[in-house]
Amino acid sequence: MRRYEAMFLFDTPAARDWAGIDQEVRRLCGRIEAQVLVCLKYDERKLAFEIRRRKRGTYVLVYMDAPPERIGDLERDVQLSEVILRIIIVRAENLTEEKLAQLKAHNPEVALCPAGDGRRHDDHGYGDRRSGRWGGEPEAAGAPAREPGAGRSGRGGRSAGHRDGRAAVRRPRRRRGRVSVRRSVEGTA
Repeated sequence: MRRYEAMFLFDTPAARDWAGIDQEVRRLCGRIEAQVLVCLKYDERKLAFEIRRRKRGTYVLVYMDAPPERIGDLERDVQLSEVILRIIIVRAENLTEEKLAQLKAHNPEVALCPAGDGRRHDDHGYGDRRSGRWGGEPEAAGAPAREPGAGRSGRGGRSAGHRDGRAAVRRPRRRRGRVSVRRSVEGTA
């Protein structure tokens, strides 16, 4: 038996009944002869894309000891379930006994990840762009400060063109199927 960490994604209406979620997780784990160590509600979030026409889901974190050859059976059972949308299972190699004890002491019905902690858009929509040059890299020592809106090129927002300041050459747009020929007014008479 190996120790695994599984993240279940439940349909939100089904997740309102915590006893039902816990029972479903333990039923599925019991089918593969796994021992559930911890089953906690992680968070309820808006999904990045629709899954089975659902826009929101509830994540449930589960630590279990299971035989490695039966993990595929658990994934197949989850695909057949109507209340579970997705699952990801990884080996929990770095889970210590004290961390496991902390998780067991946590109330399973209260979200483990509080709202706003680690979400993508908590920084007012700027992403990593405000934290450094390339999102996390600190500015180089002695580098000139850029004006806001100057962009990466340092030319005051004008990034089209070549490095040496020449204007970029625009190529004519091609049309599909036929060649467009313009005739001058003097040439047609």
